[in-house]
Amino acid sequence: MFTLYRFIVALLFYLSLPFLLLLVMITGKHRRGLPQRFGYYPVPVEKSSPGTTVWMHAASVGEVRAAKPIIAELEKQLPDIRIILTTMTVHGRRIALSQLDASIPCYLAPLDVPFITARAIRRIQPDIYICIETELWPVLLDSLARRKVKLYMVNGRISEKSHRKYQRMRWLVGRVLQRFDRMAVISARDRSRYISLGADPRSISVEGNVKYDFFLPPDFNEVEKKYSELLKITDEEVLVAGSTHTGEERLLLDLYSEFAKERSTLFIIAPRHVERIPEIEKELHSRNIKYQLFSSIKSRGELRGEHILLVDTLGELASIYSVAHFVFCGGSLVKKGGHNLMEAAVWNKAVFYGPHIDDFHDAADLLDAGSCGFMVPTIAELNSRIRYYRNHLEDYQTACLQAGRIARAQQGSARRQVHFLLAGKAEKKHQHY
Repeated sequence: MFTLYRFIVALLFYLSLPFLLLLVMITGKHRRGLPQRFGYYPVPVEKSSPGTTVWMHAASVGEVRAAKPIIAELEKQLPDIRIILTTMTVHGRRIALSQLDASIPCYLAPLDVPFITARAIRRIQPDIYICIETELWPVLLDSLARRKVKLYMVNGRISEKSHRKYQRMRWLVGRVLQRFDRMAVISARDRSRYISLGADPRSISVEGNVKYDFFLPPDFNEVEKKYSELLKITDEEVLVAGSTHTGEERLLLDLYSEFAKERSTLFIIAPRHVERIPEIEKELHSRNIKYQLFSSIKSRGELRGEHILLVDTLGELASIYSVAHFVFCGGSLVKKGGHNLMEAAVWNKAVFYGPHIDDFHDAADLLDAGSCGFMVPTIAELNSRIRYYRNHLEDYQTACLQAGRIARAQQGSARRQVHFLLAGKAEKKHQHY
């Protein structure tokens, strides 16, 4: 059956290839990095040094960030390791190049087509392949398994929506999952879902979420002081809306307009995708609201004089949370699955988020149980909650400290996951975090 699947995929791809190439030439879309999509990587066919070659695959930005602690742990536990990272998106690769060590090559992932995957494997020659979360490319994984490459999954998770979709393709998904030698997954719920799809229970261990391995810098007080001074924060109330998506800024600006009438408020908006900045600027212009870009203050030395700040640089949000009085985590008032609540919580910040938090339900459950994560189904409820805690500051401070304790209790997942993968104890007792 799988041989037939490979044949059909190859046939459909090569029949459509002339039209796809014509489309690329006309539109220019996907032209960048096209050779890499076909498995032509600028790495030597022969390994340049002895040791273990690890091919790590991360879909996009979130997975690239999760890769950092995994890579650090691999380098501790495997001598002479050689790591190559691939991403599905151009944006993910750009982040990887900017955030990972320069010695780690970062490429775009190959198309999941026979011959192309074979070429990529010949170029990289991996001993181990690690996918971050549920990146199931049937042809690639089958090709790697045929070549006796060890297949590992880290930070495995599967949403209810994806689980329903995969159930309809269980004949294919089950075979792919059985190819994995070991799977380190986030929660017991994820483990059950993988098993229901056909994964071998003996290969799976629950080891927590790598994305919650946030360690405050040793000088965290200095970080807060630095950003307070940079942004000229004195007695203002600071609201930070992190990782927002289309539709959310409009709602949040309604909230800001109301708050601004009552007190001095600094509202910091950090969209998930910085390329959306012009879209947000257009909304601000339509409301005649003045604003500044974070880059103009940090890079060009402007003094902050406005009460709306748009974060148009990468890698700043985690530190900006340090100066927040109230934090809203985006991608959750709209159906985007939410974003990482622990990124703010580790700074002793209670977190507000919308109802669409599917991708980080485990973090939401932990914070909710500790009464320090607050689901707000509407912007009106967010308004009401913030007003309540303004008048009950002692309760709010207790919630913030609890959020920090819970976030820090989740740390160490990267170490546990890598230990599980490399120890070869797939039959170990399954732990629940």
